Amino acid sequence: MRLQLLTGIALLALSLQTFADECIPTPHRTTGTHYEPVTVQKTDISKGVVVHGQVLAALDCTPVARARVAHWQAGVDGRYSDRLRAYLFSDTDGRFRFATEWPNLVPPHIHFIVTAEGYDTLETQWIGADRQNVINFTMVLQKK
Repeated sequence: MRLQLLTGIALLALSLQTFADECIPTPHRTTGTHYEPVTVQKTDISKGVVVHGQVLAALDCTPVARARVAHWQAGVDGRYSDRLRAYLFSDTDGRFRFATEWPNLVPPHIHFIVTAEGYDTLETQWIGADRQNVINFTMVLQKK
């Protein structure tokens, strides 16, 4: 009985540690040389690729509602364009979604700056490999 109890406690601790490990802050990645302030609020900036994800808080994985998710990228022509710069806000569950086109660079990537009250600003990038029509990118913010 004691062995079962210890095993149960160890499994619970392991699952809690795994949960916490999944909510480590997203690493900072450079804004790049093509950064310009993102001033247009829009959810569908082009067609062909849907980007969705969730903004979470570090350590406890709680959703971050009303996070400002600014993004910019190059297009299918491999060039950065103002038409591919926009921002949106996460919903009450921290979820966001926008439609865009494939970022045709090597490697393909999309830049993000995420801000929310009570959290450090996150500057990062989604970096991919093979072309895909759906990109799932969850970002974890560090509380101030």
